[in-house]
Amino acid sequence: MKSLLTSITAACVLALNLGTAAAADITARQLKFGHLNTTESPLGQGALKFAELVAKKSDNKIEIKVYPSGQLGSEAQQIGAAQGRTQDFVMLSTTPLSSVVKELQIMDFPGIVSTNAEADALLDGPAGVKMLSRFEPHKLIGLAFFENGFRHLTNNKKPVIKLEDMQGMKVRVQQSPSSIDVFQSLGANPLPMSWNQLYTALETRTVDAQENPIATIYTGKLHEVQKYMTLTGHAYGAHVLIASKRLWDSMSADERKLISEAAIEARNFERNLNREKEQATLALMSAAGLSVSRFAPAEFDKLRTAVQPVLEKYSKDIGAEAVREFLSERDKVRAAQR
Repeated sequence: MKSLLTSITAACVLALNLGTAAAADITARQLKFGHLNTTESPLGQGALKFAELVAKKSDNKIEIKVYPSGQLGSEAQQIGAAQGRTQDFVMLSTTPLSSVVKELQIMDFPGIVSTNAEADALLDGPAGVKMLSRFEPHKLIGLAFFENGFRHLTNNKKPVIKLEDMQGMKVRVQQSPSSIDVFQSLGANPLPMSWNQLYTALETRTVDAQENPIATIYTGKLHEVQKYMTLTGHAYGAHVLIASKRLWDSMSADERKLISEAAIEARNFERNLNREKEQATLALMSAAGLSVSRFAPAEFDKLRTAVQPVLEKYSKDIGAEAVREFLSERDKVRAAQR
């Protein structure tokens, strides 16, 4: 009798869940999601987790096909495709996305955040929510900040131990004016180019150096064409998961809710994965022959001082009030975590 009652109860719960799913206003859809990272990277795995969660939450009515490694084009091409809805989702670094939301440039400057916990609290709190809301006037919907991680420098010329070691070094930077100005202020020779061009540029010595988080360097196999790595941790890199506003406007409240929930769950999954793998990944690159050194705190302080005029310059373009508000939220986070 007890077994029978258990079976009946389980059947009732299942029926209730199926009835709830059936009652939800969900239309069968096949959607496209593009990004520039490899499938094996934490960001690539985060994209797959998002697609998996959306399928599960929609009872397999909404199918998202993920196109990694720039299969749908460059950063600019995928942004335009999402705005025109020939592509439904895109996940890109805040740097190229600053061409759409200029306030994202704040994230590019060294020293804005110091720890993972600080980054999480800032980007998941009021400052991050406001930043995501700024996409909507540009035909895009910001869903969540995923993690690329703290950025570090690699090069083919020499160990970079002091800030002066960067003098004259040809460094690939992301395609944004602020990135160019930051590395010029450090004495380097910045060359902006798309991620898709980077490996070949390093291999052919078109550029000497580049800066990216550990997972990106490894999954992009950049350590194969670089000799030295300096753990500068000079800036925190975030990616933004974005939906086409045209898609969003076509969706029901139930669909928007499940998409938003899946974005947050996938974000948390991806951040945890990135942090779990970082030290092991660094060890693998060291074992493969990459010489790794650390930037001393005093050198980082010199770096931050050197880029301060750049922050002041771009504050005028970004908007002094927007910068003040963002940094004020950052300071609140720091105070709360002391």
